[in-house]
Amino acid sequence: MNVVRLLVLGALRETSPSHGYAIGQLLEDWQVQTWTRLRSGSVYHALRQMTKEGLITAGEQETGDRGPGKTRFTITNAGDAEFFALLREALASSDLIELSSGIAFLDALPEEGPALLAETTVRLNENAHRLQKIAATTSAAKGAPRTHDLLIMWSANLFATAGSLAKILARE
Repeated sequence: MNVVRLLVLGALRETSPSHGYAIGQLLEDWQVQTWTRLRSGSVYHALRQMTKEGLITAGEQETGDRGPGKTRFTITNAGDAEFFALLREALASSDLIELSSGIAFLDALPEEGPALLAETTVRLNENAHRLQKIAATTSAAKGAPRTHDLLIMWSANLFATAGSLAKILARE
């Protein structure tokens, strides 16, 4: 799953038509750098690539007082379809960054989104219980690879994420 594509398409859906700098600023305003690995150059690369793929169109340029004009981008029907496919994938993911990116746009799927989150919550809890059972059969000894400690840590992480999703769902 490509988090950058989801974020850029989602931001573009919010501000279309818009130029790369404005999209980057919007993502910065949303503080995505605190919960993803997004870099400003990633936005421009994604815009170029998605233009080549027909997911967005590069339109007229805004002229400015300083520097070259800024290309304004608009999302296409194919881009909208890609956004929703990526969003569904993100909301079903157990990867925290992907899942977070999906939650950012949860309102774009008012009925389906919460159902996907509910399924993800169940799956996270099941996986956490499975890891706890495996941890119970492993040695808690120190030294590499510390499998017991890692299993306990990952199960706690999954339980915490599932608990957070349950709180989000309770507000829906």
